[in-house]
Amino acid sequence: MEVPAPHEAGQEERDHKFITKAVDEAYRAVDGGGGGPFGAVIVRGDEEVVSCHNQKRYLKMIFVVELQKVVYGAKAEVAAAAGFNASIPDAFVEYYKKSGIEVRQAEGDTVRIAEEVFDKAKEKFRIK
Repeated sequence: MEVPAPHEAGQEERDHKFITKAVDEAYRAVDGGGGGPFGAVIVRGDEEVVSCHNQKRYLKMIFVVELQKVVYGAKAEVAAAAGFNASIPDAFVEYYKKSGIEVRQAEGDTVRIAEEVFDKAKEKFRIK
């Protein structure tokens, strides 16, 4: 088993912290009747700028914070398999990559936590 370098371990912990917050937002969307289980956290440095779920008005924040990196938890295929629209459409990922923005999936247990949201939300919405 490969032991991650200290900076990688720190990055994984940071990703976990913010993706867990995004997952909480996704559950808030489902529980509040706000639509599918999609949440986001916008971070500058190590500080949260804003967290939200299914609220288009906050998308303007992306331009304000000069987005440099996108880290996502669940792959689009997981959302689609649960009956939801893809959470990270290919066009979204390609747009950011072409803009020079780092785009990557989180690692480890963080991914499992993010992907669980879709199964749990599927039950609530009775999606087949």
